[in-house]
Amino acid sequence: MTKKTWDLYAPIYERAMRSDQKTYQKMYDRIPKVIQGKVVLEIATGPGLLAKHVAHAANRMIATDFSDGMIREAKKGEYAKNLTFEVADATALPYADNSFDVVIIANALHIVPNPERRSPRLTEC
Repeated sequence: MTKKTWDLYAPIYERAMRSDQKTYQKMYDRIPKVIQGKVVLEIATGPGLLAKHVAHAANRMIATDFSDGMIREAKKGEYAKNLTFEVADATALPYADNSFDVVIIANALHIVPNPERRSPRLTEC
């Protein structure tokens, strides 16, 4: 899907995610234990639901998406002060190596071309 398509879906995407609430709740419960006190990057945050649910556990968290529309949606509402949302392309991230202790990509590897090439070490939590 193109960036323009994701921008169009952005206002309704969060509603679509609600159908998988049980799956997301499992992530919301598990991820804080892994990111406790760490500097975290989330790739493909979409409307920011995961980041908003787990950022409280991190020292600092940046949640990114390549869709301007998704980031606009993510910035709506309340969220932890240690959380920022930024537009960034997962295939060309603007951060220096070793900038983060943990990187989360919860729902996008299936649309990233050759994800195994892009990440030398993937760990599931």
